[in-house]
Amino acid sequence: GPEHLHDGDVAIYLCGPPPMVEAVRTHVSQGGVEPTGFYYEKFALAAPAADAGSTAGAPESSEPDRPEPPEPEPDPEELLPAPGARAIAGQTILPAADTLPWAGPRPAADDGGSARRIVKQVVFGPSEVSAGPTDDGYQIGEEHPDVQSSDAVFEARQALELGALELTIGRLGSQQLAGYRLLAESTLPYVRGDRFLDAQAYTEANAAFHDYLFAQTRNAHLLQAYQALGVKGRMEEALRTATWCHPRCATDHVEIVEAFEAGDRDRARRLIADHAERSKLTMRRAMAGTSRSTRPAHVSPGRFDDTVVVVTGAAQGIGAQVARRIGAEGGLLVLADRSELVAEVADELRADGHEALPVTCDLETWQGAEELTRRAVDRFGRVDVLVNNVGGAINFKPFTEFTETEIRAELDRSLVTTLFASRAVLPWMVAAQHGVIVNVSSAATRGIHRIPYSAAKGAVNALTASLAMEYAEHGIRVVGTAPGGTQAPPRRISRGTPAAANAQEQAWFDAHIEQTLGSSLMGRYGTLDEQAAAIAFLASDEASYITGTVLPVAGGDVG
Repeated sequence: GPEHLHDGDVAIYLCGPPPMVEAVRTHVSQGGVEPTGFYYEKFALAAPAADAGSTAGAPESSEPDRPEPPEPEPDPEELLPAPGARAIAGQTILPAADTLPWAGPRPAADDGGSARRIVKQVVFGPSEVSAGPTDDGYQIGEEHPDVQSSDAVFEARQALELGALELTIGRLGSQQLAGYRLLAESTLPYVRGDRFLDAQAYTEANAAFHDYLFAQTRNAHLLQAYQALGVKGRMEEALRTATWCHPRCATDHVEIVEAFEAGDRDRARRLIADHAERSKLTMRRAMAGTSRSTRPAHVSPGRFDDTVVVVTGAAQGIGAQVARRIGAEGGLLVLADRSELVAEVADELRADGHEALPVTCDLETWQGAEELTRRAVDRFGRVDVLVNNVGGAINFKPFTEFTETEIRAELDRSLVTTLFASRAVLPWMVAAQHGVIVNVSSAATRGIHRIPYSAAKGAVNALTASLAMEYAEHGIRVVGTAPGGTQAPPRRISRGTPAAANAQEQAWFDAHIEQTLGSSLMGRYGTLDEQAAAIAFLASDEASYITGTVLPVAGGDVG
């Protein structure tokens, strides 16, 4: 029962044929026990099952089957009989006995492991073996609980590394230690303090450092057991968007090498154990961030370090995702929206260690744009980037069905907000002789049942080109994106679109949806991450030679 397995706080090791291993695995699983580790070695039976079954109907023989003798060698030399050789002083010591015909060499009972060692130290390493099943059906493996719910993988990794230490410390030559140090130092450029500069590159360099020690043990099974943990793959998945790491993660590598160079076993053991704990802390924090559905899919750490970025329409949708992306890349954020829900986005970002100032304002008014700019400058002293994201179609129907009030509402929402916000920040950018404005336009400059919205976004495109030309001499870039249909969570803030009052109004709305999907060569909506990636790129120094243009992000929909 579970009590005999300490309620799962135990590792299980099995060695036997596959049916036995699977039977034990099933029994443990059905008992509701999840051990910290399940290690196994499977080996095939002496005869394949098919061969054993094929003789089921054969009559029993009184003598064991003898193997067929091999074909005689051509022109064999004859052996001379020597009857007297079996006797000493006339007494037979070695009587003649019937023997089986020669059927080829038998496999050695000893795998040669002892012959490779002198005083238990490996002198001649075994040849490399492939992981997984071999020709004779042998398989070695291990399983652990999900890394999200258990520390078993981290503990197994630490135990294996301590084992590798015992096999290598004091036995590595100067060239091997020099290679070890080179790999340790190769992880340093990708970390600054407690921040990843390039998490993916760090993962690659870190994996090479740890693999090296196992390779030096010349123990293929130990290396195979380490690789079976999938540490590198788990790190690539968890750290893909990570920005934080323990500040000693990279420097630990160099200190471990120093302990090896000094032959200090105790210090090396302590450093490896401490490093394993710090690595676990880094992974756990990264996994916690990755588990949030709002986490950006891709991040370039440090790209917006010390850059003041104002994002409008930041309470939801594209604006909120742009804020998350730029925050994860080091930006100092000012988040604007007419809804107080923008404060929740700011709280989320601050909880992740990013700086974010929420500002509730109505950018359809000049007073709202002035208030936003004043708050940003009061807090950070400048505005480096403005992302004009406020906008969105309100009504969906033929143009002749729009009233004067509805037309003005579309223009105020999707054009005037961009005009006012740009007008408010430009004096500060001109004074600083640098700045970037990114206008979020739309691929819907051509389309049905939203003509006022299309006109507003067409005007945003014209504004982008004209502002870029007028303010280039002041070091200011003005660019835009044109999103197509974008998949997003249900809106928490209504655009003000009235519910369809009848079948005709619903048909008008459905027709615009069909036209949007039909215009995309990729036949789907985009994602918030895809839109945020394009905006963040254009806002960054990576796009320093791009201005006056609008980038379609619409799956091939040219608008």
